[in-house]
Amino acid sequence: MTRPVAVAELEDHEIIARVVAGDHAGFEVLVRRYNQRLFRAARGITRSDADAEDVLQQAWLSVFRNLSQFRGDSTFATWATRIAVREAIAVTRKRPIVAEVVDAASDVAPDADLARARVGALLESCLAAIPQGNREVMVLRDVLELDTAETAACLGLSEEAVRVRLHRARAAIAAALTEQLADHAREIYRFDGERCDRITVRVMRNVSVPALL
Repeated sequence: MTRPVAVAELEDHEIIARVVAGDHAGFEVLVRRYNQRLFRAARGITRSDADAEDVLQQAWLSVFRNLSQFRGDSTFATWATRIAVREAIAVTRKRPIVAEVVDAASDVAPDADLARARVGALLESCLAAIPQGNREVMVLRDVLELDTAETAACLGLSEEAVRVRLHRARAAIAAALTEQLADHAREIYRFDGERCDRITVRVMRNVSVPALL
């Protein structure tokens, strides 16, 4: 006797056909299957967990409402990602332009975790400084690891435009990282103020000053 195939084992197009036919419960499988992918895309563009979660919810609702229009010209993953990206861009462009400050984790954490938090904060601050269009491309290519064609499809760009924007984004990130690391190094090796005073006092306590004639 043939075992019934669980919905979670079906291919995307098979689940989509079921959902369109009225089996709405099957949509949960698609949501769980691609939640992380869509969240990463939204988070990279909005730079906010809260905004990314809102985008994710709205994107999935939009996907559900328009599922019958999916024709399979691209993969379902690409189609859904494109919807999430557009929603994230719309949310970002509605926000007022303000200076953003990214703080490293302040909680006590093991050295490795703290180091990762600091590196993450540094990279995010660099990403925030590059133009929105270039950042979107870099998030899809380097964070989601989409190929050039899929990134172009998600953003409605030509493949050449994707390559150009990615090159510019990577160059900007490299330059920003170099500058910030140089600033950090100067801060580490700075020796003035209270530190200078403290050592000076210690030295002078141990210096035998000849009596003035």
